[in-house]
Amino acid sequence: MVDHLLTNKIQAQLATPLDHLLAQNPLAITAKNYLIACKVEGKSPRTIETYSMVLSRYLQFTNGTGTSTIQIREFLLSLREAKLSPSTVHIYYRSLKTFFKWLVAEGFTTKSPMDNIRPPRLPNMIIRPFSRQDIDNLLLLCSSTSFLDLRNRAMVLVFIDTGLRLFELADIQLSNVNFDTETIKVMGKGSKERVVRIGRTAQKALLKYLLSRNDSHPCLWVTEERRPMTRGGIKILIKRLCQRAGITDARPGAHTFRHSFAINFLRNGGSEFALQVMLGHSTLHMTRKYVSTFGAEDSFKAHQKASPVDNMNIK
Repeated sequence: MVDHLLTNKIQAQLATPLDHLLAQNPLAITAKNYLIACKVEGKSPRTIETYSMVLSRYLQFTNGTGTSTIQIREFLLSLREAKLSPSTVHIYYRSLKTFFKWLVAEGFTTKSPMDNIRPPRLPNMIIRPFSRQDIDNLLLLCSSTSFLDLRNRAMVLVFIDTGLRLFELADIQLSNVNFDTETIKVMGKGSKERVVRIGRTAQKALLKYLLSRNDSHPCLWVTEERRPMTRGGIKILIKRLCQRAGITDARPGAHTFRHSFAINFLRNGGSEFALQVMLGHSTLHMTRKYVSTFGAEDSFKAHQKASPVDNMNIK
């Protein structure tokens, strides 16, 4: 009885786009149970939301009968034809692969239909960080002693100095910040907790902001009206700051701060392995994308000095 009541409670908490398919679709019921299993395993709400969206779209595409390799390939092809970005198609691929792997583990099938499907190829894009001029322009916009400027300056510097993801920075609580140890405790992807260090300059900016507050909220970031800031609110704020700063050579968004941190961390002598820990990557694969960008940018600067033709003084 207890298990039955617990299952009903979890199902009520997991209202998803799959629900309208449940009555007539056995695979949708299995997918719903999969999402429950993900919640029990402690996967983040964001991950479960992604899985739910992917499975709902897949079941609608296949009319709830999508258990064959050809159906999966046709679905992935339809995503490409719908002009979804390669990275988005890759998310669909990984989500489906995880689902069918669970079906095998739970005994619903003996073999995953995705075993022979290779992952969609991702373009090897050069990640463009903010330039030093971009950062100076952003900080210039936050140079007064007003509450908003103190907050925005602290936020920009914490972003640049830690490489936190948007949701990680948005979810910081005051209790997570420790000025004695110069650290911030954050909850990353997959509910993995880690500790990152903040430098002295970012600490000073953060302290000035905190001293200007006169509220009792436990969250780190608040609005001018002294209400907790949402992830969406921070995302919009950063985009607007980037637009006002006239940034055009890098993507005007929060994730570019993460790129900028990684590139500058490496340029200042940080190691790949230390960067992996700071960024919260489970493997070095993603970390090494920053390494390749770092090498490309520095090679351009080196070429400016060592260009064979330019140094021939050709008239």
